[in-house]
Amino acid sequence: MFSLRRLLTVTAITVILLCTIVLRTSSEEKEPTPLADAYYEFILGYGSEMAGDWEDALKHYGAALKHDPTSSYLKTQISYMHLRMGQVEEAVSAAEAVISKDSDYVPALMLLAQVYNSQKRLDEAISLYERVIAVDPSENDAYLFLGVLYASKDRYNDATRILESLLARKPDAVMALYYLGAVKMDAKEYDKAEEYFEKVIDLRTNFEPAYFSLGMLSEIRNDLAQAETYYRQAEKLNPHDTRVHERLSQIYIRQKSVDKALEELKGLSDQDPANIDVHLRMGLLYLDDKRYDRAIEEFRTFIAYKPDDVSARLYIVSTLEEMERYNDALEELKKIVSIDPKNVSAFIHMGLIYGKLKQYDEAVRAYEEILSFDKDQPDVYLYLGIIYTETKDYAKAEEILRKGISLFENNEDLLFNLAVLLEKMNRFDEMVACLRKVLDLNPKHADALNFLGYSYADKGTNLDEAFSLIEKAAELKPDDGYILDSLGWVYYKLGKTDEALLYLKKALESVKDDPTILEHMGDVYSYLGRSDSALEAWEKAIEVSDKEEGLKERVEDKIKKLRLQMSK
Repeated sequence: MFSLRRLLTVTAITVILLCTIVLRTSSEEKEPTPLADAYYEFILGYGSEMAGDWEDALKHYGAALKHDPTSSYLKTQISYMHLRMGQVEEAVSAAEAVISKDSDYVPALMLLAQVYNSQKRLDEAISLYERVIAVDPSENDAYLFLGVLYASKDRYNDATRILESLLARKPDAVMALYYLGAVKMDAKEYDKAEEYFEKVIDLRTNFEPAYFSLGMLSEIRNDLAQAETYYRQAEKLNPHDTRVHERLSQIYIRQKSVDKALEELKGLSDQDPANIDVHLRMGLLYLDDKRYDRAIEEFRTFIAYKPDDVSARLYIVSTLEEMERYNDALEELKKIVSIDPKNVSAFIHMGLIYGKLKQYDEAVRAYEEILSFDKDQPDVYLYLGIIYTETKDYAKAEEILRKGISLFENNEDLLFNLAVLLEKMNRFDEMVACLRKVLDLNPKHADALNFLGYSYADKGTNLDEAFSLIEKAAELKPDDGYILDSLGWVYYKLGKTDEALLYLKKALESVKDDPTILEHMGDVYSYLGRSDSALEAWEKAIEVSDKEEGLKERVEDKIKKLRLQMSK
């Protein structure tokens, strides 16, 4: 039998013995003894192992085994070398061979359990660690590994039992306390977890993982200030722990402290330049903070390493859209399509941009391209229907929207936009039916509530229901200027002019220079006999009338009639 402990105590003696054996062999012309040769090959193998030359170490350990074929220690060392060389099957085979002959040999049991664990053969690893503890209750690492494995199988009581049994023998076992904290944290017993982590710190104030875990506990409890304190303590103890920067960046993002979050991500990038994903996250933070040039710079850095990453290129497109650099965005979209010719998001962005540029034929082509390879996209029917509505090709718009609804009958957006189209086509009853279906699907669809209520109010019918519908919409979107306008308009129709003016003024504060709201203001002022105020509101409405088709002519007629009345 051979053990590392024995090696440490007899190495010097062995060297002397080997020299003696060599001299004796030379003088007496006798063969070397097998044990001496085993020692010699082992020392050569051990030296190679320490030097990191595992292949040479394996060769010498194999040679030593030939001289000492019953040595479980040598067999285990050979298994370990296979493992370090990535030859997992050979490592397992060698370790299993040891155990088949020497079932209680702890080093082989520990090594094989380690390999089983790495292979996710958790039940087998657990069984081996349990056997180690039965054979050698002083093998502390077995308790630690077994506790963690129990916890990974949600066997929290077993994990607690085994770790506490180690603590009963060794009360100052810091790792046992730490793993108990981790087990309790995993089991969501946060108070107990905190207690164990604090005991760790009492025993070893420089144990960085305990501070980090306490920081995570504080995050779970939403005590972000305390979490930051713990993470800063962990950072002092281990400035190179990238996880600290990661967690601090998340805290600052939650606190809306963009600059602090960016500082942590920069620190993370400095420590781990290979972590390219950091640049993507920094780009998103800059984008959210409207620092568009910096966002593009970070996205470009990411793409330099991953040129085929379509998601990052789409972020660049979104940034360019925010900057209204539509032509640049289209160029980027063409690159995406060259990488992924069937990227739905890219074509949708193309369609939306062409729509903003009023290049409607190009928008239609983009959406129809999607339908050529993927007809299971409700948004495509929606956007295509909107384009045809804007170009006043109402028949085509209705055809597309109804096609979408036939495929996705409960799609609220398709139904709502069909209602908008039907209103433009003066098909009031069909519009109402369409809106009611939307509300059947979603009683809290604020835009449908407002649209239906306003439509009734504008016609002067069903005013009580109109008021109820618009009021519900206002509860859902209290700051929506268009809903406030509808509320003002229905109050006017109900003869409550004070309330009407109040809400119309609020609507104008929310939506500056909206022609319809200004027209409504003028109508109320005219009704109240405040002609100058009415004219002022209507004239402002005409100035911005290009936003609402047909409004200019209608308001000009109102101004003409009022001036005629005023001249009499």
